[in-house]
Amino acid sequence: MEPTEQNPYTTPASQRHQAVPTTVPGIQGPYGSFRNNGGLMATLITLLVINVFLTLFSSGFLSFLQLQVYESDDYVLTDELTKLDQIVGLVSIGHLILYILLAIIFCVWMNRSCKNAWLLDAPHMKITPGWSVGYYFIPILSLWKPYVAMKEIRRASYGNDHDLGKTLPLWWTFWLLSNLIGQVIGRLSLGAETLEDYIMVSKIELINMPIELILSGLAMVLVLNITRAQKSRMAQWR
Repeated sequence: MEPTEQNPYTTPASQRHQAVPTTVPGIQGPYGSFRNNGGLMATLITLLVINVFLTLFSSGFLSFLQLQVYESDDYVLTDELTKLDQIVGLVSIGHLILYILLAIIFCVWMNRSCKNAWLLDAPHMKITPGWSVGYYFIPILSLWKPYVAMKEIRRASYGNDHDLGKTLPLWWTFWLLSNLIGQVIGRLSLGAETLEDYIMVSKIELINMPIELILSGLAMVLVLNITRAQKSRMAQWR
């Protein structure tokens, strides 16, 4: 059953948009004071840029090389690892570590951005900071609830629903595509036994490469603009 969430912070209509200086002691939202996420933003964007280059190398260059090897006339599938297989394995481990770091830092950024959103525009917030992250890990609800949370954060950060109007749905569409194709690749890789199976995995990885690149780019735009919008809106209260 979906958890019931309540708005813990409401203010009279006459005070909702009243300027409140951040330098005044005791100015707090329901989830604490405003958090400057500039450092998290810089870290996330750096990791996303690294992910772009690593995706180009692993899902692009290495997958292409593997496909050429598999489709060559003299290739015979054996249990013995080639140098290319060893390189692919090492790069895959590095990419997995990068994904874990990205996931952790993104969750922290999402949580803190949601807390800021409750401070900036609490009357329009419904999803709590904890659930803005938690929904990513709940089956079925993860298909749309994280998107709803990001929409609420966008609304509170900009004060409207127009900014990032096209970027936000595109980001979520590519997020779902990337996860779906990633699961397909994972299952095919684990069950691969024939040469045709390995060829199929390499082809799907090549197809997934532009999706991953676009997703990383859209994520950079979201993180950069929402972080700056929150900081700018808070500065107007000074």
